[in-house]
Amino acid sequence: MSTSAPRACTFDECYSSACDWTLAPFTCLLMNGGPHGGCSATPWIEGTCDEQCNLSGCAGLPIPDDTPDCVLPCPSTWCEDEARLCGADVPYQCVKGAAAYGCSDDKLHWTLEVAETACGECCDVGTC
Repeated sequence: MSTSAPRACTFDECYSSACDWTLAPFTCLLMNGGPHGGCSATPWIEGTCDEQCNLSGCAGLPIPDDTPDCVLPCPSTWCEDEARLCGADVPYQCVKGAAAYGCSDDKLHWTLEVAETACGECCDVGTC
């Protein structure tokens, strides 16, 4: 086993990883020169991962000011279907992707925490 502890993951590594930050915080970034993406509850042993990082500190990282969010006006066609709009307590709505019509109270949920394939576009229904 490697004697040095894995380095902390960067902001981008944290939010691009599919690993659970608590249950499997060690993500393998590279193996044999290519992307790997594996998750582990313990640090990867030498020979199984060329580059890894520790996701356990991700929740404490500051979110950059330029991180996209859902504080955007909804398309007028979206606003016409009032029965499907999210309520005021969860105003951020996914408008494109598998999670379309999903609601959140977190302006970063659809842009930062959910894969783009699940939600490729979102808006603030308070703009309708």
